[in-house]
Amino acid sequence: MNVRIRELVKELLVHTVNLNTDRNRRRRRRRPARGMSLLEIMVVITLIGLVTAAIGVAVMNQLGKGQSDTARNQAYEVAKSLELYKLNTGRYPTTSEGLAVLANPPKGKPLMEALPKDPWGNDYVFTIPGQKNPNKFDVRSKGPDGQEGTEDDVGNWA
Repeated sequence: MNVRIRELVKELLVHTVNLNTDRNRRRRRRRPARGMSLLEIMVVITLIGLVTAAIGVAVMNQLGKGQSDTARNQAYEVAKSLELYKLNTGRYPTTSEGLAVLANPPKGKPLMEALPKDPWGNDYVFTIPGQKNPNKFDVRSKGPDGQEGTEDDVGNWA
């Protein structure tokens, strides 16, 4: 009987060792991670923020350039109307008469329905003789800062 007990104990030990190694194998095998870690999410959000900031700066620069281009084009259109005024009257308006004579001429019909405002909401400034066009006149916008005679002024000159 001792032999039989020994065989049973031996068989039981072998079975127990096999169970333990199966458990260890299961513990060691990890499932692949699902989703992303907090660090990965933070890196992605930071990159998205940087790209958004760069795009925002580029868009704002283009907006400013577009406003300057619009002001320049409007100044050229006002200058064309002043040329028509000269054809009708034989002279340019004086600085004191200003651009108002284009919408309310002393005689004849108006050359412009209304005087345009620059993209920043200011009136265009008319000077004759001009500083940039000494043989003619200047039509200028005060630019984004609203101050006359600064670097950002835009007008009917190249």
